[in-house]
Amino acid sequence: MHKIFGIRHHGPGSAQRLLRALEQWQPDCVLIELPEDCQSALKWISHAELEVPVALLLYNPQHLQQASFLPFAVFSPEWQALHYAHRVGIPARPMDLPMAHTFALRDSASNLPQLQLGEAPDPELVQMLRDPMHYLATLAGYDDSERWWEHTFETYSDDNAVFDAILEMMTALRQEGLRMESTETLLREAFMRKTIRQAEKEGFQKIAVVCGAWHSPALHALNLYPAKNDNALLRGLKKVKTRCTWVPWSYDRLAFQSGYAAGVLSPAWYELLFLHPEEQGVRWLIRVAQLLRQKHLDASAAHVQEAVRLADALAALRNRSTTGIGELEEAALAVFGQGDAAPLQLIQQELVIGKIRGNVPAQVSGIPLQEDFEACIKSAGLNKLYRSGSAEEEPKKLDLRTPSNLKASHLLHRLQILGIAWASPVPVSDKVKGSFHELWRFVDWTPEFIIRLIEMGMWGNTLEEASLHYILHLVQQEDNLSLLLQRFGEVLKADLPLAVGPMTKRLQELGAQTRDVMGLLEALAPLANILRYGNTRQTDALAVRELLDQLLPRVCIGLPAACRQLDEEPAREFFRLVLEGNRAVALLNEKEASNLWNEALVGVMLGNGSHPLLAGIATRILLDKKMLDPEQAGTELSAALSRAAEVNDAALWLEGFLHGSGQLLLHTPALWGLLNEWLGTLAYEVFREALPVLRRTFSKFTPPERQEILNFAKGDGVAKKTVQSTFDPQRAQLVNPILQQLLG
Repeated sequence: MHKIFGIRHHGPGSAQRLLRALEQWQPDCVLIELPEDCQSALKWISHAELEVPVALLLYNPQHLQQASFLPFAVFSPEWQALHYAHRVGIPARPMDLPMAHTFALRDSASNLPQLQLGEAPDPELVQMLRDPMHYLATLAGYDDSERWWEHTFETYSDDNAVFDAILEMMTALRQEGLRMESTETLLREAFMRKTIRQAEKEGFQKIAVVCGAWHSPALHALNLYPAKNDNALLRGLKKVKTRCTWVPWSYDRLAFQSGYAAGVLSPAWYELLFLHPEEQGVRWLIRVAQLLRQKHLDASAAHVQEAVRLADALAALRNRSTTGIGELEEAALAVFGQGDAAPLQLIQQELVIGKIRGNVPAQVSGIPLQEDFEACIKSAGLNKLYRSGSAEEEPKKLDLRTPSNLKASHLLHRLQILGIAWASPVPVSDKVKGSFHELWRFVDWTPEFIIRLIEMGMWGNTLEEASLHYILHLVQQEDNLSLLLQRFGEVLKADLPLAVGPMTKRLQELGAQTRDVMGLLEALAPLANILRYGNTRQTDALAVRELLDQLLPRVCIGLPAACRQLDEEPAREFFRLVLEGNRAVALLNEKEASNLWNEALVGVMLGNGSHPLLAGIATRILLDKKMLDPEQAGTELSAALSRAAEVNDAALWLEGFLHGSGQLLLHTPALWGLLNEWLGTLAYEVFREALPVLRRTFSKFTPPERQEILNFAKGDGVAKKTVQSTFDPQRAQLVNPILQQLLG
């Protein structure tokens, strides 16, 4: 004989009740609502390193988008049933339709119908059949079925009575609902009945059937469903190849907020309900107080006692036999937060959802890409960080001259390409010399990363292969030169030399098609960085030389014309790109490239109609490079500040010219005099008009520079400098030993 135990997936009360019922009935076989093709993975149930929450992953190795995750928590009835069977030494078998058939069904051209309603159906009937639990919860006065089920069944003490009541309720609900079930559900239930019959044929006398409450009526009275009909329904089903493995899961992923259809609102609370059913309210409120104290907020034992009394009173007023999470949250809000929800929002994640993450034994095999990932993590020295699942507070520093750190850099950049954002690069301080340092900030490892890794398995069996094929796939769809160059930089940082040739070809195609000078100018800095990384990362980046030699002349020729007749917003974007382009040319350190760039800047400086902001920065760059002497710069400044120029244009030119440092004014009296004279001749209204731009310009100077300019403006026009009046030969001799060591 068989007995039906209708449970609620991830129900702590169902799990406790099921364990007590199994202990009392003592079955000789347990059938559980799990796909039959996960049988091979159930051997790991007893392994000490398989720690919930975890999930069974079933997938089609030829079509990895076809994948299904079956999560388990400590409060999942199925998990407890599996452990009970292992503990007492009886078989535990999955009885649901294999995912091999389910994937084939879902992949068929015709969508499986969910509801087959006749014309003008009763709206109330439709609502009941679409979500019967919510319908019943509404009738009972609850806002959601989660709370209704918890108060109605999860805390009920008579185990047998509850299972009988669930079966009776579901039978009544399905009297009208069976004819409207989906094809997939009918096939699943036919297969489960077939599995029960097979267990009876094998001689098992007491078969415990653990299934979702909704399926219990269809599995209870087998005589109502002839075996020949079930066999005919299942005959000829298409199937695909499947594999099954375990993957780590988390309470975040188990919660409704993650999008998981069979999720629960509060996994952390359900764990407490399962582990401490008699004192869950007190323990939860104690946890509230502990977390608030960690946030340096006021929370005492007296607060806990008062909150417990208030929560119990709320439950009594609502005629509820036990205190639920709703009453506890309201009591915590009133007592700990004094009506202000902000303090409790700080700890909401830990209190209700929880930050628990499961673990899977290292011996459990996954897809080849996952296995290669594990090996790469270990060889790169990141295994400890990965296994802990928790991020470090400080960014991790990598020295690319160290082989293991270089491997770690390649690994993290490959993960970036695959969209697994376990770590993100942090800008290195300007004080750090050289380009062989990287900083990475890690986040907590989550199951989503494993899921993404599995999804990316379609692109290759190793991280190198998958990231190579995936980036080339993206490149063929990319029409933006700037974004393509960023991807090129990622390729070099990820050490994917086989992608360099195809990407260079694509870059040349886009570069030849691009007439936009701004887009070409934006490409200079990434290309220069790529050449630099080619040496640091031991990769061959010389392929970009030809592309750079093509783009730089086109940028330099088109730049003067592109800087004319611009509004302020695009001019400021050009301003940024001109600075980046200037740094890129300086990084190349090549005479021919510098000459081309300097000629372009002269064209911007002298061009009729050049935006004053750009003309100013071009003049400043040429002055810094000593392509202009101070007298010539003074001439340009005088022209920009002349009465013929608009005052706003003059202020913008000055903003560009003084960009970066105010020392130019302090050490060039002629320029100071021109600026001082111009400001002194401005009318009050005109000065007010120019003041915002001038204030923005001077605000970018360092505080010592601003103070020195202020002192200079108060004085007689001569900068105060400390001058060494005498030369001391004996002091000079003191540095000779050090100089000899430095110079060899």
